[in-house]
Amino acid sequence: MKVSLPKRPSVGFVAVCLTYCLVAAFFLWGFSPPDLDRVWTLHHLLRIGELDRLTPEDRAIFSNAIVRHESLARVLLDGAEIGIESAHLDGWIATPCITLLRTGQSGRFPSISMDVQTPQDLMPFSIVVKGNGWKKKLEVKKHGRFEIDLPEPQDAPEIIEMILKGTDFEADPSVLGIKITFEEKR
Repeated sequence: MKVSLPKRPSVGFVAVCLTYCLVAAFFLWGFSPPDLDRVWTLHHLLRIGELDRLTPEDRAIFSNAIVRHESLARVLLDGAEIGIESAHLDGWIATPCITLLRTGQSGRFPSISMDVQTPQDLMPFSIVVKGNGWKKKLEVKKHGRFEIDLPEPQDAPEIIEMILKGTDFEADPSVLGIKITFEEKR
């Protein structure tokens, strides 16, 4: 009894299938939003409080864009060297997770100053500040003015994340009661 092997697909058939796969991949790539468009959307969602924290994927897109396009960070900060990206009102934060942005030229601003007026029943709490390759923690037990020293800025812009860790923090400036400022070194 002779066993026959199945025929291999022809070169033409393989070429047609490969072409259809490449066309599908092209359209999938074409329909994905460009990185700068995604950064602009994230910027606005953070500013209005619709988004309180960047996902790791969004953070990577945002970081790569501000590094690739040197002036983008300054444009997002309205010409400043360091500032708050998250929702705030004159520095009074509106979310328990705050996204800050600083340029490589922000060395004149060596620290983050905070005026803490959080309701006493929400104390104590901690503030964790993270950047590229560094992390600092501050324990807050009373009202007052606190500072967190920042490491020297790198040449490239940087995203800094501040997270309030405590009980029952709501996304409300009157409940959070923390004003962030950046004091210039003289």
